[in-house]
Amino acid sequence: MTTVQSEGAAKGSAPTEKAFKRWGRRSPFVRYGLPMISLTVLGSLGLAQLLQGSKDIAKVKDDQEWEIIETRKALSRTGPVHAYNPKKISLEEELKALQQKVDINNYEYKKIPKPNEGSRD
Repeated sequence: MTTVQSEGAAKGSAPTEKAFKRWGRRSPFVRYGLPMISLTVLGSLGLAQLLQGSKDIAKVKDDQEWEIIETRKALSRTGPVHAYNPKKISLEEELKALQQKVDINNYEYKKIPKPNEGSRD
């Protein structure tokens, strides 16, 4: 490119640059309003996509849980699910068993040293 061509290119770009600046001053909506509205619209579309993705993931998880429940029901018909029957335990029975193990009337008093007492010795 020669200097004449570069000067012509510079002259050609200058009026468009001035016109663009003038356009922004004349119409503040183009400078401030349009970017704000476009940001709002595009942001809402982006959030809608993210929410739809999380709903899809939740649906897949629900479907997987449903399949697990159905397979468990099918297994319970044949028997392996009910093979383990835990013993039903009440709190009263546990309390009685614990009271038989521990005698709260016979105890030995032991002093527990404070943290700073042990370091002085």
